[in-house]
Amino acid sequence: MLHAETPEMPMHTMGVLLLEKPAHSLYDRLRRSLQKRLHLIEPFRRRLVAGPLQIGDPHWLEDPDFDLDNHLLRTALPAPGGTRELEDYAGDLAGRLLDRARPLWEMHLVEGLRGGRVALIVKVHHAAMDGGRLVALMGALLDPSPRGRRIPPPDHAWIPEQEPSLAWMALDASRTVAAKPLNALRTITEIGGVLLRNRGGDNPDTMTDEHRPRVFHAPATPFNGRLSAQRAVAMADVAFDDVKLIKDAFDTTVNDVVLAASCAGLRAWLLAHDAPPAQPLIATVPVSVRGEGAGDAESGNRVSMILAELPVQDDDAVRRLRAINAATSRAKQHHGSSKGDVFRQTSDLLLNVSTPWMLQHIMALYSGSDLPERLPVPWNLVISNLPGPRQPLYCAGARVLRVYPFGPLQLGSGLNITVMSAIDRLCVGALACKRRMPDVALVTEAFLAEITLLKQLARKARRRGS
Repeated sequence: MLHAETPEMPMHTMGVLLLEKPAHSLYDRLRRSLQKRLHLIEPFRRRLVAGPLQIGDPHWLEDPDFDLDNHLLRTALPAPGGTRELEDYAGDLAGRLLDRARPLWEMHLVEGLRGGRVALIVKVHHAAMDGGRLVALMGALLDPSPRGRRIPPPDHAWIPEQEPSLAWMALDASRTVAAKPLNALRTITEIGGVLLRNRGGDNPDTMTDEHRPRVFHAPATPFNGRLSAQRAVAMADVAFDDVKLIKDAFDTTVNDVVLAASCAGLRAWLLAHDAPPAQPLIATVPVSVRGEGAGDAESGNRVSMILAELPVQDDDAVRRLRAINAATSRAKQHHGSSKGDVFRQTSDLLLNVSTPWMLQHIMALYSGSDLPERLPVPWNLVISNLPGPRQPLYCAGARVLRVYPFGPLQLGSGLNITVMSAIDRLCVGALACKRRMPDVALVTEAFLAEITLLKQLARKARRRGS
């Protein structure tokens, strides 16, 4: 994620927390609260130090120049301070790269919302924290009561670090480069073994190739291709109980319902743009592969992917839901039974046959050229489903009403849909390339309409069943 970043493809995640009208000025309370909790979120005081000539991997350093005021920022929305103005501001933030000379995060306290409400926009680089870690971050920053909670003191005083010497970094880079050929050979062997084992010879339950969506076989759409640096966002939410009603009535999963509603949103957008779908779209769905026992707010990003077909060509909501359930069941079965992780191992291989400098220039060439228009995209979009907190939460004394998550765009995919089940709502964050999909709100509007339709059909199905 770090080396793949370009101005057209920022690699940070965001969360927009909508807060009730605070009883007191929130900025000073929020700053004090953050200051007391910095030791709970280690990445917040770490910055990257690039290796000499960007040959070796960068290092995380406890930043001796860390200043909280560089990261906690304050702004006010223009009138009337509605959802549209908040989405515009969030979209503008989403298109800006984080400053690599500082720890890779920002918080923006946004005032001036209608009704006296405020929003807190949290922006963290994917190299420091993935979506799962952002959920853990919420647990560190938020409280179960408006009165707050006792924050345990740090086990030891924070010790800022000085940058390592050029000689030390050169020696470390040489060791890294020297190990790359052997690591690459090992990874190639692992990938080959996984592919051989998963062809079905010793795994009869593995789905056959003709039923498996494949990378770089996604159909062309108007929102796929060369990306601009500008972003558009849309936010929506539904009652989580409605989602559970649907998944129980049709014997599916929450994630299946999310994918089905996303599928309906995509279908509506394609039809509105005179691009009637003729075949399923392919979504990549992240799944966590982080090891057990990892600390709640530790840094790092350890995810794999499954591919899911979205039958946007089908005009029946229940058929779409059942088809998605069947497709994701097959994909999970294959992912669970496969003896290895080809997505992760392929990523490791790329890192071991190149240097950060090479990867960054390759990605810059790809992003800034017509190649995304000429080459097939690996998938049409990313759809993520993050489990969030179920209990009421407070931020510096203000109650959290909604949490809208946003993931990055990548590799010619002009749309990312991320959802989070937070408190009693399922919150949807859609982030799009503004040049390709300025009206991304059409997707979230159709998402909500699909949930309403499926809820009605679920109630009818339950009445028939009883």
